[in-house]
Amino acid sequence: MADSSSGQAGITSTWVVDQIENGVATMEVAGETTITVPTGILPRGVSEGDVLRVTIMQDPAELARRLAQSAAQIAKGGKGGKGNIAL
Repeated sequence: MADSSSGQAGITSTWVVDQIENGVATMEVAGETTITVPTGILPRGVSEGDVLRVTIMQDPAELARRLAQSAAQIAKGGKGGKGNIAL
């Protein structure tokens, strides 16, 4: 679905806002498919017909932080399987 650039920096794609209704936007992605997303993730003021440039990329630093946090919780112990590990 990449239509502009790709590589280590991520993948950039063109999204067109097709419809906004009840807090959900229907987006045409790279002219290939449609998806729905919550409007809360869109830039303020976006309206139907707007064209967005979207970049999706991995965040290795955040992954490492979350894994370390999880490891620390496991090291503390915890019993009962009551969902005591928060990611």
